[in-house]
Amino acid sequence: MDEDSWRRDFVGDLPPPRLRGVKKDDLPRIAELEKTAFGPKGLSRNGLDVMFDPSGELWILAEDDEGIWGYSVNLRTADSTVGWIAGMAIHPARQRHGWGQLLLRATIDRLHDYDMKVIRLLVKPTNKLARRLYENSGFIDTGERVDHFGPGQSRMVMSLLLPTRGDWHQEHLPEVPVDPDAFTVTDGTTSE
Repeated sequence: MDEDSWRRDFVGDLPPPRLRGVKKDDLPRIAELEKTAFGPKGLSRNGLDVMFDPSGELWILAEDDEGIWGYSVNLRTADSTVGWIAGMAIHPARQRHGWGQLLLRATIDRLHDYDMKVIRLLVKPTNKLARRLYENSGFIDTGERVDHFGPGQSRMVMSLLLPTRGDWHQEHLPEVPVDPDAFTVTDGTTSE
């Protein structure tokens, strides 16, 4: 999907963001946004730097004339057909204006352009706004990472199966494979 079609579908009350790839000198601003969005659990400037070299070509920024307001940090796994949205955020001043939806659509398209077949992400189960955004884009719950960020800090694994390029009909999509590192909690017990 091209940027013009994203803009045609944009329904926010602010002008739509400009979407672009990330440059290394954008990393300090992304680290600031990470801290604003996720606090001390967010990706550090050093962590972003380490991830940028092998995967920065997959990252996207959302900006306007006032600056950078959002980003998606995306990674390719050892299985080159599986991608992860390792971090995605829109600054609170630009939330609820359609920016998150545009950034997510651009991210899905970027990863699809790099021949990924499955996109995964982690989301806090109580983050209803983010979950609804992902669900509305076709992501489904495919597991849980128990205590992923420490005791009581579990994350839901959500996955999206991307169509192959060319002839495609949604009713013929196979099931999304379960994240092999996810755990399911039932009746207080944890099982793989």
